[in-house]
Formats: sequence, C-alpha cells, structure tokens
Amino acid sequence: CTLKNNDAHRNTCLGLSAADGRLHLSWDHHGDQLHYTKSRSGFLTSPPKRMTADDIEPPQHMLADPKLERGVTYPRFLTDRHDRLFFFYRIGGSGNGDNYLHQYDPEKGAWTRIGMLFSRRGTYKPWNDSKSRCAYLNDLIFDEKNRLHATWVYREIAASWASNHDLHYAYSDDMGRTWLNNAGEKIADLPAGDPIELGDAGIVVREVPVYSWMMNANCMALDSKNRPHVVLFKSLTTSRPQKLEHSPPKEIRAGQCFFHYWRDDDGTWQGGEPIDPKGTLTRRVDAVFDARDTLYFFHTTPKGFHCYEAKAVDRWRRWISYPLTGPELTATDASKHDRVRWEKEQVLSITAKPGANGFAILDFVLGRGAP
Repeated sequence: CTLKNNDAHRNTCLGLSAADGRLHLSWDHHGDQLHYTKSRSGFLTSPPKRMTADDIEPPQHMLADPKLERGVTYPRFLTDRHDRLFFFYRIGGSGNGDNYLHQYDPEKGAWTRIGMLFSRRGTYKPWNDSKSRCAYLNDLIFDEKNRLHATWVYREIAASWASNHDLHYAYSDDMGRTWLNNAGEKIADLPAGDPIELGDAGIVVREVPVYSWMMNANCMALDSKNRPHVVLFKSLTTSRPQKLEHSPPKEIRAGQCFFHYWRDDDGTWQGGEPIDPKGTLTRRVDAVFDARDTLYFFHTTPKGFHCYEAKAVDRWRRWISYPLTGPELTATDASKHDRVRWEKEQVLSITAKPGANGFAILDFVLGRGAP
C-alpha cells in the first residue's frame, strides 16, 4: 500500500484475528473511501517461510454497501480479552463527524457494523450555538473483565482546537453494544440506532471550557484495578486571542502543560493538577502502567523522547522526568506502543524517526524512581 502524501493523519493500522489466523490492514485515510484488506486464513498461526502476494487478499470492502465507507479518517483495530477483533473509524470531518464500531466474525471471515458510537448531533451554546462536532478519542480499551472504556473530547470546528472542550467518559459491558455513563446509567444503544451524543447526561467527568486550548486525541491507560487514567495537555487558563487560529499563539503555547486525570473506585475523577508547568515542550503522549501501578507517559521534544513517571503510593501526584533519547531520535507525536509486548515483557516498544526519512523501532525498560 502507498500513502498519498506525507500527511500525519493518514495512519496505517493492523489488526489480528486469532481464531482464523488472519492479519487485517487498513491504510491511507483522511476523508477517503475505506482502504482495507486481510491475509489468507492461517497466515499468522501457520506463517509461510517466505511471504508472497498470494498471502494477502486484494483490497476489498469491509461492508456490503461501500457507500457506508466514504469519508473515513483515523481507523483503528482493537481486540478484547477473548481475542475478538473490532474496528473503529470516523466518517466526516473534524468538528463534523460520526464514529462507527464494527466486529469481525472469524467463522464467516466477514465484518458487521455494530452501529454509530458517537454522533455529531446536539447544540453547544458556549461555541456560538454550534450544531455539529466530532468526538476525538483518547482511546478505546478493554480491561481485564472485558469492560470497554472510552474517554474523549469534543471538537466543535475544524478551524481551531480552541473549540475542544471537556473530558468525557463512558463504558460498555457488552462489547460496545450498549453504553453507560460515569454513574452507570444507560445512555446509548448502538444496534437500536441510539449513539452517544453531546446531550447525554453524565458523560462530562471534568469540565474543560473552550479556549483552554486542550489538544485532542491524547491517551488513556488502565491501572491494575481497571481504572482509566488520561494524560492530556492544555493551558492553565482560558485565553481568547483577537484572531482565531488553528493552533494557539506562541505566548499561549509556551504556557501549556500536562494534566493527569483518573477515575477512582467510587467513580470520582481525581487529579487535574498541572504537571511540570515549566517543563519540556508539550506534545501528544502515550502512557503505560507497570506491575506496581507506576504510571509512565512519554512524548517527543526537539531534543528527543522524554518520559514522566509517578507512583500509585503517592496517588500519582509526584512526578519525575528524564530523557529517553537524544535529538537523533524523535517523531511528530509519541507513537502508540506495542501493548502485547508491554504486558508480557514490560518492554516499551515504539517507533521513531532517525533523521528526515528514517524509521526505527525503539525498546525501553522504564523506571528511574525509588522502589
């Protein structure tokens, strides 16, 4: 597969269906017709000595009606605790899009659409009575009990991430069919055509007003008690410039910092204190927990990759930071890590750019704080 241009939105993602040993591939989207294919059955469980074109099926539609696959952006595969494969993407644009969830049937070798997960509908008064938006996921993650957690922010317009607002949370106990808010109340039924939308009660777990310049599409991780944690970055205060731009002015950008939020056992969302307000340049992050529930999040800077860590015993209030690499290895944003390798080996494996056109896989063993 070939990407149309050097556009960071055009992510390539892979999915694994253990039951039939297939590799699934989706690539090159920024408002495009869905690009999807899969390997032959048994490709992963009985791999060939040498891979050939015959191992991969021709590009194909995921759904029977290709009209349902137009305008796709940000596809991602996810797997539950029983190795069932799901697929998620947005149809529509930034500030004006809906998100859909699908499930793969390995016996039929086919996909079905569960339904629309996030709708653009609703009226948001703080942004000039905006009538449309899109949900930007921090992540969708199945926990050890197979509960599916989602955290996200809404963006009202594509023209500026000043329109991003609020930290939202919902979860599903039936593989994404029905969804509950933070208080455990039912808010959505996807097969019935009822998605999550702006007006649903109890989905805002931390208010973050517009003009906080909160970045969309950050990260989420689960600790050993299956509690979701979110790390994002935004400004300490709201600021509305005279001329609205896509990104904040330099003086606002210089004052942004990271924030950590997490859901306690009783459903209360904790945290929210700024992390290292005068630290390194903020960019999108990724995060992991080790066996002791130490939380690590990492991001890129002009000087290379940088890491922060905090311990559960301190309720993740005390942070230390340190560089992971020098300036010879960097990226636009932190890449998503290899979750299987982290769970099995406690090795953080991510991608980076060594130079203008290079590609590298970096492996780290994390931990600098006292035991």
